[in-house]
Amino acid sequence: MEATPFGHYQLQELIGRGGMGEVYRAYDTKTDRIVAVKVLPPSMAADETFQARFRRESQAAAGLNDPHVVPIHQFGEIDGRLYLDMRLIEGRNLGTVLLDTKKPLSPEFSVKIAEQVATALDAAHHAGLIHRDVKPSNILITPRDFVYLIDFGLARSAGEVGLTTAGSTLGTMAYMAPERFEGKPVDPTSDIYALTCVLYECLTGARPYPAQSLEQQIAGHMTQPIPRPSEVDPTLAAFDEVIAKGMAKNPGKRYQSAGELAAAARRALNAPVRMAGSGRHSARRAAPAGRRVSPRLVVVAVAVALVLVAGGIGVWQWRGGSGGSEPASVAESSSTATPEPQPGAVESIAATVPDEIRSTGRLIIGVNVPYAPNEFKDASGAIVGFDVDLMNAVTRTLGLVPDYRETAFEAIIPSVRGGDFNVGMSSFTDTKEREEAVDFVTYFEAGTLWAQRPGVEIDPNNACGLSVGVTYPSLQESSEIPAKSGACEAAGQPPIDKRVFVNQDDLTAALINGEVDAMSSDSPVTLFAIKTSGGALEPAGETFDSAPYGWPVQKGSGLSQSLLKALEHLIQTGEFKTIATMWGVEKGMILTPTINGASK
Repeated sequence: MEATPFGHYQLQELIGRGGMGEVYRAYDTKTDRIVAVKVLPPSMAADETFQARFRRESQAAAGLNDPHVVPIHQFGEIDGRLYLDMRLIEGRNLGTVLLDTKKPLSPEFSVKIAEQVATALDAAHHAGLIHRDVKPSNILITPRDFVYLIDFGLARSAGEVGLTTAGSTLGTMAYMAPERFEGKPVDPTSDIYALTCVLYECLTGARPYPAQSLEQQIAGHMTQPIPRPSEVDPTLAAFDEVIAKGMAKNPGKRYQSAGELAAAARRALNAPVRMAGSGRHSARRAAPAGRRVSPRLVVVAVAVALVLVAGGIGVWQWRGGSGGSEPASVAESSSTATPEPQPGAVESIAATVPDEIRSTGRLIIGVNVPYAPNEFKDASGAIVGFDVDLMNAVTRTLGLVPDYRETAFEAIIPSVRGGDFNVGMSSFTDTKEREEAVDFVTYFEAGTLWAQRPGVEIDPNNACGLSVGVTYPSLQESSEIPAKSGACEAAGQPPIDKRVFVNQDDLTAALINGEVDAMSSDSPVTLFAIKTSGGALEPAGETFDSAPYGWPVQKGSGLSQSLLKALEHLIQTGEFKTIATMWGVEKGMILTPTINGASK
């Protein structure tokens, strides 16, 4: 490309772009040298918040003096554009290396990378700075394997108030410590956690918690067991303790400096290699490309982790398929075998379960996903969420095991009526109309809440002419938006452009990307989407039209009383509150559940 004048620089080539700016290979006419110039994008130049972050990055990075931090020559403003002049590093970033190789790096090289990044982090931490975005793409490797930690765009002085902006996610979720999802104070151990994640990926060729959605990624860091490199390659067993300590959920249990992590990794590298089940030493070998932990083991690990987080709740087991560790499929559930009751049953409540259900030992539950945080699938395909944890606890109390049958939302109530499912569980709003077909056991209070991008003021009661995303099927899609759109037309205004999505994840992404102006969903779903958006979304107005969620059962079935008694028991013991709090939906708890509690 032709060089573009920028003050005393000639911008020769765009070599990188990120959330905080564009990086060009440039010629500095004053110093007669080739440099890297980072420039705030034009669309952000007038944004005071972005300018503040850009200046902070410049000052923070320029103040560091470590060989593994890219040297800053100068920074300032040219023609109303902020810029940063730094040494041009010829090399590749670690993210590209991992993507190109598609297999683990050697343990020796992995440790060498971690050691060099650790020195840069310790220098930053000593200066009172936290990088906050340690990830492979921010680690540059020269042809001589010298490593630089780059992009202090998210660096923050300890104790400094954070700056967030529209559409910006602070950090990359694949490497973010659990406390960052909870809004807790961040300290240098958050960087150490991230570096440990990078080390794990170098050793195994896979991220610690692979995921297909934001919800799954967050659940991994917050609730799943810490992965063990030896599960991918047994010769990496010496690194298991290193990863376990570096990625400890509790910041106080991690290494307290990056140098400590690097030293531990070096000791693990030099330790004799022991294969599991054998006392003999063997040569270290690279894990075969594509080798991964068994999805079934991941399902079991997630279940155990969620139970432990929920405060010592009794262990449950999903039966009906392949060793009893996964939910039964429709085909498997036709088996005539009678499963054993779960531990933790309350005998007096279990005795109320109708004989035709009790004799099978299982509760057949119709469910539709995804609808995070209530019911959705994790990275291994297991159905998880608030509703799932609560139903697991209810079925355990009833002396049954849950048998989940995934189906279309609109098919659940007819299937309950026809006897194919014992109960439905899919964030059903209890309405008078639905009560004509089935009975509902209420367990939660939810309303409708809209979301918008920051800086866009949207009034849910005056959205004429706007595009609003909803999921199908939902009350927002069938009732709320059509009614509001009709009111717009009656008032001589343009109707609401209703955009329908089958998947809530797709709807959330569409709003973040600007494909719709707002979205309307049930309040717990909207709040979870906002929480996991990293500042890209915010509420539009307050929650309205609150109504109870309920589990649909056959009209007149004694099962409704059994479910009600089990739920009352969980409320009394505090287990219901524990589960709700874990998923961040405690504000919607119903403390006095009823049968058929619809008000309209």
